[in-house]
Amino acid sequence: MFLKKLDQHLLEAIEEYGFETPTKIQKQSISKIKSGVDLMIRADEKSGKSSTIVIGVIQQLKSEFEDVPRALIIVSSREKSIEMKEQFEALGQNTDLRVFCEGDAGNLHDLRDKIYAGSDVVIATAKKLNELYSFSGINLNNLKMFIIDDGELIMRDQILSEINRLAPYIPKSQRIVFCERFTVQMDKFMDENMNFPIVLDFENE
Repeated sequence: MFLKKLDQHLLEAIEEYGFETPTKIQKQSISKIKSGVDLMIRADEKSGKSSTIVIGVIQQLKSEFEDVPRALIIVSSREKSIEMKEQFEALGQNTDLRVFCEGDAGNLHDLRDKIYAGSDVVIATAKKLNELYSFSGINLNNLKMFIIDDGELIMRDQILSEINRLAPYIPKSQRIVFCERFTVQMDKFMDENMNFPIVLDFENE
C-alpha cells in the first residue's frame, strides 16, 4: 500500500494511477502536510514534488465545500498549471473537489467566472492570481493552503513582488514552498510570511 494513513478513496486513485510505493519526498512530506505545519521543501527534479502537492491537497480538503477556494497553488507557468490540474483529475477522481487552473480559460473574465461558480483549488502563476484578486476581489476568507511550486523560479525579484502584493490579503493558512534549491529570496519569504516553518531537504537523495 502507498501510505496507509491516507483517505481510502485517495489511496484507490493513487494505486490506479500506478504509484506502488512512495518516493522519499512523498513518504516524509505528506504526513507533515497533513499536520498543517508550514513547510519549506527542497528536492531534485523528478523526485515527486508535484504529486506530493496534489496528494497533500486532496488529503487535506477531501471534498467540495462552499463556493470559494481553499487552496491556492502558485506555479511557474500556464503549462505547469495545466499539467498539475491533470494530475488532480487523475488522483482526485474519487472526490468532488473542483479544481481550476490558469489554462482553463482564454481570458481573465472567463477564469473569474469559472472560479466564482464554485471552486476548491486554484492553480495559476503569481501574476494571474494578482490580476484575479485586483480585478474581482477573489474571496480568500476560507483559504486553508497557500502553496508555491518551483520556488527558485517564482521567487525572483519581479515575481516575488507579485507574491508580496498578494500575501497581505491571504488569511492565516498553511504555507508550503517546494523548490530545487534555496535562495536568499526564499529565506526572506520564510521570515516574513511563514509561521515557524519546518525545512525538509531531499537534495541529492
